[in-house]
Amino acid sequence: MIFQEKASAKSVRLALSILAGSAFIAGNVHAQEAVSADKAQRVEITGSNIKRTEKEGTVAIQTISAQDIKNSGATTVLDLLKAAVPGLGTGGFNDTPNQNGFSKGVATADLRNLGSTSTLILLNGRRMTPSAFANPNNGQSTLYDLNSIPISALERVEVLKDGASAIYGSDAIGGVINFITKRDYQGGEFTATAGANDDGRFGRQNINGFFGLGDFNKDGYNVFATIDFSQRQAVSKKDGVNDIEQGLYGAINNRLTKFNGTALANGASNSSTSAQPFFYRETLPGSAAFTTGSTVVNRTNCDPANIVTGTAANGVTSGTLFNRKFCVFDTDNYAQVQGKTQDISFLTRGELKLGENASAYAEAAMTKSDRWYVGAPITINGRTPVTNFTSTGLAAPFQAILPIGHPDNPFTDVRAAAVYRFENLSGDSQQTTKNYRLVGGVKGTNFGIDWDTGILWNKSDVETITDGTLYLPVLRQITTRSLASLAADPNISRNTLDKGSAEILQWDAKGSTEFGQLGGGAIGVAAGVEFRKEKISITPDADKAAGNIYGYANTIIDGERNVGSAFVEFRAPFTKNFEVDIAGRGDKYPDIKTNFVPKVGAKWTVNDSVAFRGGYSEGFRAPALSQVTPGGAQFFQPGLQDPKRCPNGNDPAPGADTVDCNKSVSGTGGANPNLKPETSRSYTFGVILSPTKNFDVTLDWYKVRKLGEVILTDAQFTVNHEADNPGNVVRDTNPANFLKDANGNVIPNSGPLLSVKEPWINQGATETSGIDIDLKYRSNLGEWGTLTTGLSATYVMSYRRAEQAGDVEANVVGANGGISDWATQGGDIPRLKARFSANWTKNEHNVYGAINFVDSISLMRNTDGNVTYPAPYCYYGTGQPQNDFTYSLGGLPNYSKYFKDCKVPTWTTFDLGYRYTGIKNLTLGLSIANLFDTKAPYDPRYYANGYNDSLHNNTGRYFTVSANYKFR
Repeated sequence: MIFQEKASAKSVRLALSILAGSAFIAGNVHAQEAVSADKAQRVEITGSNIKRTEKEGTVAIQTISAQDIKNSGATTVLDLLKAAVPGLGTGGFNDTPNQNGFSKGVATADLRNLGSTSTLILLNGRRMTPSAFANPNNGQSTLYDLNSIPISALERVEVLKDGASAIYGSDAIGGVINFITKRDYQGGEFTATAGANDDGRFGRQNINGFFGLGDFNKDGYNVFATIDFSQRQAVSKKDGVNDIEQGLYGAINNRLTKFNGTALANGASNSSTSAQPFFYRETLPGSAAFTTGSTVVNRTNCDPANIVTGTAANGVTSGTLFNRKFCVFDTDNYAQVQGKTQDISFLTRGELKLGENASAYAEAAMTKSDRWYVGAPITINGRTPVTNFTSTGLAAPFQAILPIGHPDNPFTDVRAAAVYRFENLSGDSQQTTKNYRLVGGVKGTNFGIDWDTGILWNKSDVETITDGTLYLPVLRQITTRSLASLAADPNISRNTLDKGSAEILQWDAKGSTEFGQLGGGAIGVAAGVEFRKEKISITPDADKAAGNIYGYANTIIDGERNVGSAFVEFRAPFTKNFEVDIAGRGDKYPDIKTNFVPKVGAKWTVNDSVAFRGGYSEGFRAPALSQVTPGGAQFFQPGLQDPKRCPNGNDPAPGADTVDCNKSVSGTGGANPNLKPETSRSYTFGVILSPTKNFDVTLDWYKVRKLGEVILTDAQFTVNHEADNPGNVVRDTNPANFLKDANGNVIPNSGPLLSVKEPWINQGATETSGIDIDLKYRSNLGEWGTLTTGLSATYVMSYRRAEQAGDVEANVVGANGGISDWATQGGDIPRLKARFSANWTKNEHNVYGAINFVDSISLMRNTDGNVTYPAPYCYYGTGQPQNDFTYSLGGLPNYSKYFKDCKVPTWTTFDLGYRYTGIKNLTLGLSIANLFDTKAPYDPRYYANGYNDSLHNNTGRYFTVSANYKFR
């Protein structure tokens, strides 16, 4: 018990503890009472360990059926969730080439916009191991990889859109997604699927087969196995632009404009850094500061087709590139919008009767996912030092400065900074992820108790190979060797290999029964225990760990912990029309006092047509193992303003440089043994309407408040308060780079920023509320067959975030949280996401369709913490009011010409499909996603793509054909 809570919370916990104890005693006394006649029809659903017969309980559960899975046309679990669950937020990973580099190749889910770490993923009711990554970004430390779940094996998916820590423990703050595989299947099936868009791009192929043997009830056993193989075609950025707003992307971002001087002057995709180097003259001997403009020298010994002249861009008529001829390197040749992938998975499950009342079961699965990524060859830029890392800290920085007399230095009297691309080196990488899962257990019914106990082992291994990294012992020879000789040296580069492994080993046992008698029937009770060992190990490449690789950070983790849990749950039908569910769970993590969280739900059935339900629950998320284990991820922290060297954020101090106003430095996270679990409080209230036997409506309001979120210490805050954070801000100690005051005196410790240490802390809060809407209408059309229509939607009413306790929390719904409120780091929160579907069946014909809607996203800035702007203004474009509060604008002057409302537009797409079953044992299907070829809305924030892949996609009209053959 935790006694430092408010009296009301203590009272709730105490009452639950007393009730749990008394009910446990009563359950033993009445364990041998007769089981009700309908017990055989009771089933266990996600969100409860007590079996029940009612379709709707005290919490909202969305079920994605086998038919829904077929109609979705999805070939991956993530595609299925994005199509079927409007409540899915934008904080998950989409497994794209442009994904965060700390966890590429991972696909995750985010319910309620609370982050991937707050959505628990289950497979057949048991946990999965998190992937072997230590992502330092907020809300991404615990990543359950959906790629390890074969979609062909699924019977259904149950989505619990409510806090469920009282049932399942840590991570279930935003909800739970339970993937349930086929069981007791006899016969065999083979399915082949192929898809591509109307340009023949974005190809995907999938073949799968599954086979089941034995009728469990008749034969006493059943064995089921499935194998699934899928692959995805690589699509370059240039080939994938037909279904984005390419005209706007080019006009506003100056991207995908081949060898265009305007684009180059803005640092767009056609880079001025090539194998023909630039040389910048040092301003003062030993200063490591370099001039720009006309004193710069560059070479042009490249293909004449790749030589351009820099022209004025957006009215700028100065700068190093203006009116200069130089060679370009087209980085868009090394950019992809869909990477090449290959996945293979195998899953088998079996169950064997052990007499009349018990059975043994086993489950085994293995998946292998390969991801290939292309990347541009690496560059060096001697104008600024580059931080290098060892496994335990910082290695000596590197700066490509050529001494006087160097064969490449065009200046005879000063040093030169070289800017150069090693075009002969590969920038590609490959990632292989392997998942293994074994489950074994026994279950049965004895003395009126349904019981189940099992052992789970789940392991995930990740290997990442990165090509063309620069080997520092050779690169540092740049002071005596020419750039050409370095590039030709086979020892200049290394292919690095990073490895990671994550694992859980778990034993659990639970039982449920009924006892006593209330007005509505017997009281249901369930209780159980769970013991789990978690492990994670991430080992960087040996040369990276030794500090021999230029500019690459390390992630190094080696930790484990034991977790013990116990739970109890009750269902009390006080009358035939009124029931209450109560649950509580305690989890013990090392160095953290036992967390006990309660959950209470109630349902009142007024009549056959109307029912009300509601509930209150508390939740928690234990710090990830990677956050409490020494080591962690190293990273680069961009966009810092150095208050010593750039006091006003725009103009560097005398002796400083413009880069000090927008500095990229190294960052290092750090384990914090004093971290506490994140906590939450959730409230729900719903109405269930059934006006007719064929028409069902559910409306569920929710509110979730998450406190004490585990995040990295804010780097800018640390730099702004350097004196209060001794040792956490690391600067260049070269006295030649120190600043001087107005009297010419040296300012101590005023060298350029090199690194900021950012340990994990508990900080801030997030609160969100909204309404889930589900409607379903079933029509019998007589000789014209049957028609089923449905609507599933999530309407977000509020989303508020505080980075630090006590901050003003502004509602950012309908906007990007980090733009609307400049003091936060929130993502995109569309107000409404909805899917309307229809399914018509007549004999061997089945036609289905859907309308999908994603609301707009405002890019207006409204607040900055406790400051509310006198008038909101657009973060991008020009023509903004020039007041004191208009700072840190996002640029892109042309944006305001095209988007007066400063919004990413709404997106509506239509899907259509047809399935034919008129040939014996064979089903043929055709589906068309985005029937009217609606382009992905333009989004100025995504410089690499021009659209937001967490809300939209760039595949356009997409065709999928499938054939399924059954062996019976």
